Amino acid sequence: MKMNLPVTGQEQRFSADKSMVTKTNTKGIITFANQDFVEVSGFSEKELVGKNHNLIRHPDMPPVAFEIMWKTLKRGLPWRGIVKNRCKNGDHYWVDARIVPIKKNGEVTGYMSVRSCPSREDVAAAEAAYESAKSRPEILKEDLSPGWKKHLSIKNGIPLWIAFVTLLMIGGGVLGITGLNLSKADIQALYHKEMVPVQAIQRINFLMADNRTQLALALNFKFGAHSDVVLNNGAGNNHMQAIAANKSEINRLWASYIGQVTDAKEQQLASAYIQARNRYVNEGLTQGSQAVEEEDYLQAQRVFFNQVNPLYDTANTHASALLTYLSERAHNKLVDTTERGELIFKMAVAGIALSCLVLIVAGFFFFRITARPLEKAVLALENIAEGKLSDNVDPSGYGEPGRVMTAVMVTQMHLKVMLHEIRQSSGSIHQQCNQLNRVMMDLAEHSDEQQERIYQTVDAVKASRTAMTAIAEHMDALLEAVHAGDNDNGHPALMAPVQAEAPMPAFELMPAELMAVFGDSLSPPAPAPTPEPAAQPVVAPAPSAGPTFTPAPTDLGPQVQTVASEARSQALAVEEVSSQLHQVARLIVQNREDVQGAWAASQRLERTARELDQLVKYFD
Repeated sequence: MKMNLPVTGQEQRFSADKSMVTKTNTKGIITFANQDFVEVSGFSEKELVGKNHNLIRHPDMPPVAFEIMWKTLKRGLPWRGIVKNRCKNGDHYWVDARIVPIKKNGEVTGYMSVRSCPSREDVAAAEAAYESAKSRPEILKEDLSPGWKKHLSIKNGIPLWIAFVTLLMIGGGVLGITGLNLSKADIQALYHKEMVPVQAIQRINFLMADNRTQLALALNFKFGAHSDVVLNNGAGNNHMQAIAANKSEINRLWASYIGQVTDAKEQQLASAYIQARNRYVNEGLTQGSQAVEEEDYLQAQRVFFNQVNPLYDTANTHASALLTYLSERAHNKLVDTTERGELIFKMAVAGIALSCLVLIVAGFFFFRITARPLEKAVLALENIAEGKLSDNVDPSGYGEPGRVMTAVMVTQMHLKVMLHEIRQSSGSIHQQCNQLNRVMMDLAEHSDEQQERIYQTVDAVKASRTAMTAIAEHMDALLEAVHAGDNDNGHPALMAPVQAEAPMPAFELMPAELMAVFGDSLSPPAPAPTPEPAAQPVVAPAPSAGPTFTPAPTDLGPQVQTVASEARSQALAVEEVSSQLHQVARLIVQNREDVQGAWAASQRLERTARELDQLVKYFD
């Protein structure tokens, strides 16, 4: 891990309205940094662009945090975290960083990071976590393997949900069918319950038959005609006791049965049976038993054959009718219940099948109207993120998927319009910058020419001022000579100082601009006419570049004085013109500097326009 030192421990806070944006390639080299990032980090744009992003990494940041970040980004997922960065001067600042991959044609070409001001609570929590991570890095590690979570999408979730609900319904059906099968056992139990009266009647009928048999055995014991064994004297009493016990059990069974009878027909059959049974007992069995007990065996035999057997047959007939009715009723109930159970079973199976079919069809249509549009929306948004705005987005659909597709289409249209306006504005900026550059180039060229001409004019003005000053001085000398000549009557010796003066500078041609200002006042004065005194000696003038003076008459003094005064005035005027020209020259220089500043601003504006062009080309 790169160690950026030194660090001061001082935190640099920034306003919440700042948003720091950087772009890097896949290796972390910065390709773009906005002005907010430049201002907060303290690095210049030149120091940032082309350098690795770890240039601003603070030593307090644990390596495991960036390890998690890179693992997340390399999976094509966005990452967010609270990060401590280092300023150029060693200070630090905290940011809430959001990093997303930049994709082109499905491939990651770089990363874009947007940083904002975090809350102090987040900063405190992150600082504590990073401090703990120095000794225990595992507290920051997280499970980066997608596992089953990758299937948590509508595309995969709907089929899984349909399968789950289908299995749930099948499970419910199985439970229902199992319940029906269990109900069959209950039906069987119900059938057996219906058979309890049948069993009771059968038992009663059996005991009635047994009583007849016991009576017959008692008679057989007496005569012994058909007995192959030797019976003791107490055997007859046993038969009588058996008859009494059977009668007691029959009464108990009948009392239990008759209390459960609710059906009218069953009541009718039961009444007929009990009447026949009572006759069998009273008119047959009781009389026969009494005859046996009285040892009137002949009477007992007659009662047995003439009354017991016929009455038993009659009672048995009524019992059979009652048993038949009870059996048929129980069977009919069993059949009805079984058929109803089978119908319920068939309906349950059909319901399960229909529910599964409806669920599958509903899932299919739900997938078509929900999952597919959402998948298209995700694809459209991914294309927009990759800069593809030419794909057509179909806004058709219903409900939320349709609204999502419509929103995606509107977003795409807004982006297209904004990019068109940016492209148009960028082109206009290029055009205006080119025109401005041409104008400023012309101004710069004319400024150079004007500055050169002004300096030439200033030089000429300086020469003219020098000449004017020299003329004024010569006029003063001439005026003194004239006054001296007047005092000495023009003696030639008095003219010697004038003739011995330094030669006057010759006049130079001046620019037309100055001639328009000064007029003809700067022209050399005409020589005064030479008087012709009788006794005036001729003095040969010394060679000179200026005019040659001769002794003047007495009125020459005022004229010389006037010329000298005008020469001084013209010299002052020329000096004022020179000062004004110097000021004009300074203004030209200042204007030239302003033009150069405007040129630099135009170049920056044109560079910004080119950057806008590059951004717009990303979406072409």
